[in-house]
Amino acid sequence: MDLKQNSYNILVVDDDPFILRIIDRFLTPIGYQLQFAPNGKEALEMADPSYGSVHLLLTDVVMPGMDGEEVALKFKKYHPFSHVLFMSAYLQPATEKYEHLHGKVDFVVKPFGALKLQNKIKQLLA
Repeated sequence: MDLKQNSYNILVVDDDPFILRIIDRFLTPIGYQLQFAPNGKEALEMADPSYGSVHLLLTDVVMPGMDGEEVALKFKKYHPFSHVLFMSAYLQPATEKYEHLHGKVDFVVKPFGALKLQNKIKQLLA
């Protein structure tokens, strides 16, 4: 599958602007349409279905205010068939509530390289 011919929309949530820039460099050149949010509140505003579909939520787990798990739970109310990919620098993030309600948790450990992130997303969207 050639990702440049597909236009998947990904909502990326992280409170670290450096991480947002890196993800932009990793994913935009291969055809993903990205939206960036520095926190959960803004992410959920962007996830409103009236703004279009979101195929994947890529969210940090540990963030001030609303954590990634809470963002994911609320996001799934808007987009029940979309995928969620958690990212964290911690090997065992607190995703128990999400796993309990939605089953398997997809996760990538920071720092990650372009290929690792691209392959994980490609796997989820296939």
